[in-house]
Amino acid sequence: MRPKIVKGALWAACLLPLAGCSDFIAPPESDPNAVPDATANQLFVAHQANMFLWHGGTAVRFSTNWMQQVGGTGRQSQDHERYAVNENDFGPMWYPVYIQGGLVDLRKARARTEESGDRVFTGILKVSEALMIGMAADWFGDIPYSEAINPEIAEPALDDQLSVYAAVLSLLDSAISDLQSGVGVGPGINDFNFGGDAGKWIAAAHSLKARYHLHLVEVDGSGRYTQALAEAAQGISGVPQLNNWTQIHSTNSNEANPWFLWTAAGRAGDLAGNATHIDMVNGGTPADLTDDDPRISMMWTFGVNDFVGQYIGHSNNPVAGDPSANASFLNIPATSDYNNPIVSCTETAFIIAEAQSALGNDALARAAAKDALTCQELWWGVALGDLKDDFDDVSGAALFALIMKQKFVSLFQNPEVWSDFKRTCLPIRLPTSPATEIPGRFIYAQQERQTNNNIPDPASAPTRNDNDPNPC
Repeated sequence: MRPKIVKGALWAACLLPLAGCSDFIAPPESDPNAVPDATANQLFVAHQANMFLWHGGTAVRFSTNWMQQVGGTGRQSQDHERYAVNENDFGPMWYPVYIQGGLVDLRKARARTEESGDRVFTGILKVSEALMIGMAADWFGDIPYSEAINPEIAEPALDDQLSVYAAVLSLLDSAISDLQSGVGVGPGINDFNFGGDAGKWIAAAHSLKARYHLHLVEVDGSGRYTQALAEAAQGISGVPQLNNWTQIHSTNSNEANPWFLWTAAGRAGDLAGNATHIDMVNGGTPADLTDDDPRISMMWTFGVNDFVGQYIGHSNNPVAGDPSANASFLNIPATSDYNNPIVSCTETAFIIAEAQSALGNDALARAAAKDALTCQELWWGVALGDLKDDFDDVSGAALFALIMKQKFVSLFQNPEVWSDFKRTCLPIRLPTSPATEIPGRFIYAQQERQTNNNIPDPASAPTRNDNDPNPC
C-alpha cells in the first residue's frame, strides 16, 4: 500500500506557477519564500510535489508530441508538433530542477539528514537528486550542477553533460551504500512511493543507473550495455503496483495528474492521438477491433464524427482525410489520480532486452522482452500473450527493432522514449515537413539566460547533446 499524499497548503504551494523570479538558479539564501527552519521531511514532501508535476508536465507534453505518441491539433500544440518553439517555452522544464522543491531543497534536506546521521533518508534524497539532475542533462545537455546552488557564485557555469552523467552515477553509488547501511529511520510515511523502504529505493537506484548507462552507448560503445545489464539485474522487478517508482496523484484538485488537468482545463482538443503510436496498438486497421492491442482502450478513446468506432490517429504530416481533432483522444489518465510510472519494472526489463539484443544474445533478449510485457500485464490487468509470441520468431536486427517498438508503446507518456529514439533511431518514422529532424535537445530557458552569462543564446547553443552526436 502506498502512503497517502499529505494534503494541504504545502502541496498546493509547490504547484503554483513561478511569478516574478528573475534568478532561476537561486542560492539557498536568496529565496525570499524559503522556510529556513523546514525539516528534512517537509523539504522532501515539497520536492516530491514538485517532481510529480515536473515529470508529467510541459516537458513530457513536448517530448510525447515530438515522439509522435500524441499529435498537436489545437492552439500552441500545433506549433510544438512542428518544432516551432523558442526559449520562452522552456521555463517550466528548467526552474523545477533547481528551486521550489528542486536541488536547493534536496540539498537542504540532505544537510539535515547528514547532521542527524540518518543514512537511509540521505540515500533516498541522493536517488531523488540523481533522477532530476540526470533527466535535466538528458533534456538540456550541459547544465549548471557543481556550482548551481553555491551562494558565493551568482552565475554558475555549465557542467559538461558527460561529466554530469558521471557525477550522477557516482551519486547513485553513494546512495546505494547509504541505503544498504540500515542506519536511520528514513522519511517513513512522508515518502509517498515506498514509505521509506530502503530495498525498493535500492532497486530504483539500480534501474536509474541502468538507464543512464544506456544514454552513454552512442559515445562509449557496447561496454555501456554490459554495465546497464549489471545494474538492471538488480533493478525494479516484481509487482509493478508495489515496486514501480511513480508519480503520486489523487482526486483532490491540488494533487491531480497534470495530464488530466491539461484536458480537464479545456485543452482536450489540443492533443489528439498520433497515428504513429495508435497504428502500433490498433493493428494498423483503425476500424477492425479484432487485432487490437488489449491496452488500446485504456490508452485511447474512439475517434469522433466520421471516425466513430475507430481507434485512429492524426498524422504530423496530414493529408486529405486526416482525422485531425476528430482522432482518438487520450484515455489515460481517465481519472485525476492515475500515477504515471517514472521508473518501472517494464523499463528495466526492456533495458535488459535491448542490451542483450545489442550484444547478440537473442534468447536472453527475447526472455527479457517477455518479462517487460508481463509487467505490463500486471499494470494494466490484461493478457498480452500474442505480443509475447511475436518475439518467438525474430532475431538480430528485427528483434532489436521489435524490442524498441514495444518499449515505445509501453512507456506511453514517459519522456524516456525520446532518449531511446535519439540513441537507436527507433521505432518512429521521421517527419518530412516542415523539418526533417526531430529536435535533439531542449532550449535553455530565457529567464536563466538573462541572469546567467554562461547560458548561450539559442543561436549559439548546440543542436544536439554530447551523448547524442549522430542525428537519425
